[in-house]
Amino acid sequence: MTNPHPTDVTDIDIRVAADRVIAQMRQGQHDQALQLLEAEREGERRVVQEALDRYVSVGAREQIDEIHQSDRLRLRSPELVPVLERLQQAGQPPRVPDYNGRQVNQPNELVGLTNAQKFDVYASIVEARGSRAASDALQNEESVLLGLRKETSTLASMGDRDSRGTGVYDDHIVVLRKQANGQRHVFIVDRASTEPTAQYDERAEPGPRREHTPYANVAWRRSEGEDVNLDDISDMGRLAEGTIEMADADHPNPRLAGTTDAFRPSVEQMRAPRDAHRVQRDSNGDGWFTQNDINGVQDLNRSFKIHSGSRANTDSAGCQTIHPEDYLAFNNAARANPQQTRWQYVLTSTEGGLFHDVNRGDEQGQEPRQLPPHQRPDAPADDRQDRQRHELGTRDASVDRYLAAVMSGDSAAADRAATDFARSAEGRHMEAQGDQWLSQHQAAEQAQAQDRQMAR
Repeated sequence: MTNPHPTDVTDIDIRVAADRVIAQMRQGQHDQALQLLEAEREGERRVVQEALDRYVSVGAREQIDEIHQSDRLRLRSPELVPVLERLQQAGQPPRVPDYNGRQVNQPNELVGLTNAQKFDVYASIVEARGSRAASDALQNEESVLLGLRKETSTLASMGDRDSRGTGVYDDHIVVLRKQANGQRHVFIVDRASTEPTAQYDERAEPGPRREHTPYANVAWRRSEGEDVNLDDISDMGRLAEGTIEMADADHPNPRLAGTTDAFRPSVEQMRAPRDAHRVQRDSNGDGWFTQNDINGVQDLNRSFKIHSGSRANTDSAGCQTIHPEDYLAFNNAARANPQQTRWQYVLTSTEGGLFHDVNRGDEQGQEPRQLPPHQRPDAPADDRQDRQRHELGTRDASVDRYLAAVMSGDSAAADRAATDFARSAEGRHMEAQGDQWLSQHQAAEQAQAQDRQMAR
């Protein structure tokens, strides 16, 4: 099998090239900056191009928004409009680079890149998806941890059907560190899990209740979680995407991990307002974490660790776990700076996640699948109201572009139009109304659950 990705050596310094573009943008030389970006991207492989776009989208965010709002570029240099639109999308959930660090002749699009270039591929994701604290840590000789999550059902398993719900190592966790002399280090774990498994779900406890349900064949261990919707069933939890400050912790299985070291949210993180809404819970028990889960967003607690799993079991009741053959090396990379006592952990969803143009898989542990254009959903029902505005000539043009893209099956164009609308005054107003409705709906559901509880 031949490697489908280019292995030619490139001498580009991704960070330096991006900074040249950013400098021109900040000087008001917008057309020249976008042309320079295209010149830097020319001939580079996809992961390099994506990293350049992410760095520029963050470093020149104000200028990109200004250009978009003024619409001068569309009139002056229409050929550069696609470049601007691409930069507006660069901060969305990233594509996970093809990487297999253990097997020869497996897809690996990082082959031929220097450590510095690999660092920038992933550091650009930290800049685009992480907090300011995470970006600052990269400039301060500290190791930063980056989790790339692929949406997977809690019912999924590496084993046969009789051992369902034991988890899958299908996520990546990356360690990034830059020394004072500018040397950049990257360590990639491609056997990681950022989600819990059904073996810890109360719905899988042996007995008649689980028969004829998706949990019938789960190799149940014990129940973990919290009952957040008051239905007398503990609900599995996972970390929501975002940045969490981690501190030292004791490893639950040091013999298997080869070390006593693990990581857990710091005390300071728990005291900060940023710990709110950092845990998602599968309250409806369908194996997925979605907006269908009533009271499915909760505050953070310190039980969500980073530690080693087992070889045939991710051993996760909500923790971030790493294959035991990779864990010791990961831990050593994370602790390469002996002065470091806190680690910024940036966790992000990735391209193809549940909320990114996919249809949810079934409850048997299948991953979400991409819909062909002719099967993609029509525009939301709320667009009926938008069509009425259009008849009056008051609807935002971005909605028209969204509808046209959906009808043609062009998901990329639909994403761009949706982002434009979300940034508009009307889009922000609709988002506020939606948040208010959701809050009221959840409160009503909780009140009903409490009434049912009292009636028992």
